[in-house]
Amino acid sequence: MGTVTMALVAWLLTGVPEAGPAPAGSPGTFMPKTLTFRGEKYVYSVYLPPGHRQGPEWPVILALHGAGSRGTDGLQPRMQSVAEAARVHPERYPAVLVLPQCPPDKDWEDVADFVLEALERSLKEYGGDRKRVYLAGQSMGARGVLQLAARQPERFAAVVAVAGRYTDRLVVDKLKGLPLWMWHGEQDVVVPVSESRVLVAQLRAGGHTSVNYTELSGLGHDIFDTVYLDPAVSTWLLSQKRGK
Repeated sequence: MGTVTMALVAWLLTGVPEAGPAPAGSPGTFMPKTLTFRGEKYVYSVYLPPGHRQGPEWPVILALHGAGSRGTDGLQPRMQSVAEAARVHPERYPAVLVLPQCPPDKDWEDVADFVLEALERSLKEYGGDRKRVYLAGQSMGARGVLQLAARQPERFAAVVAVAGRYTDRLVVDKLKGLPLWMWHGEQDVVVPVSESRVLVAQLRAGGHTSVNYTELSGLGHDIFDTVYLDPAVSTWLLSQKRGK
């Protein structure tokens, strides 16, 4: 759990009812959502930034959580670091966040169709700039966002992947040209730093000229707050645009 999480936990666990747009200057709003897809029920949340009104101008971030947030309560994904950063610094993340929850005993690749359907429904319901749809993932979610990006590279404007394990090397050719910023802690004992080092080397060897890699010296696996609270990350991410 991130270092800024505890101040938000009580608020998150109360749940947030379906409500109208928040006035400018107020906290953002989490909208609880359910989706029955191919006979299975899934849950996700949509974070609406302060002052949100339905329209095409909003950037949209599809964020995938780590393994510890799997479940069916719909609440754990709201505690991942990019969502925390958006709550603490809404001025840095003036964006709609789509926060699916991976069911127990599943990986993101098992529920990729649900994730993409949740994204599409959110775009239709709350609006968003389809040229500024981004992927952000931590740990298990980092692998998940790269898999989604490789599956539909034309759909996303940029990807941030933090401390992931990348067993699927087939993503290399499919990610060429997509802006990507990968992060890892040098002392990570949960997911070895070699996972990111090897993939970055393969991407660059394959001609991927838009990959950035930051390795945090002396830090371990739980670098998620460090990454998403860094203003350089939100500035870089939200500046990317497909077809730019």
